[in-house]
Amino acid sequence: MTTRTRAALLSVGLLLMIVGLAVLARVGLPTRAAYSGRSDALIGAEARYIAPEIDALAPPFRAQTLGGDVIELAALRGSPVIVNFWATWCGPCEIEMPELQAFVENTDADPRAADVRLLAVNLGEHPTQIRPWLAARGLTLDVVLDPVGALAEVYRLRGQPSTYVISPNGVITHIFYGPTTRSALLAAVASSAAENR
Repeated sequence: MTTRTRAALLSVGLLLMIVGLAVLARVGLPTRAAYSGRSDALIGAEARYIAPEIDALAPPFRAQTLGGDVIELAALRGSPVIVNFWATWCGPCEIEMPELQAFVENTDADPRAADVRLLAVNLGEHPTQIRPWLAARGLTLDVVLDPVGALAEVYRLRGQPSTYVISPNGVITHIFYGPTTRSALLAAVASSAAENR
């Protein structure tokens, strides 16, 4: 290949790259919610995706709690909700649990946490395994059971612990991948309630 041919190919390649970048700049990249979302829903006059992504409506679910009750996420609208995915075999989850317990125990003492419901979704374990684990650590969290991973699938779980902060309007405002802290949750809930998307 001659030098002139190489220069021509390089020029064509550079021109195609510039055109591609210009198109990308004009059109933009799609949001993850466009791919992970299941459907549209209206909030006021604005359509929103239902997806496990920030600024999307939180995927709805109905599941059984460790206490035998049935809980429905949609029924909790009007108050902030925190959904945390965990398992007893997860080391980072065990480290995070005292922070979640402190958050729940001190909701009355901190106005930022008023009316917040924290749901600890256990991944695939039997109640006979969960109860003694919680008792040994003095944990009194609202545990939601996900015995076959249905909620983990709906939330496109990437690992645990994963925590979703949901505004009173049902929109995900914050996502924490890995262990989080009481102070981070308080800040996220305060921001979520203020935005009330």
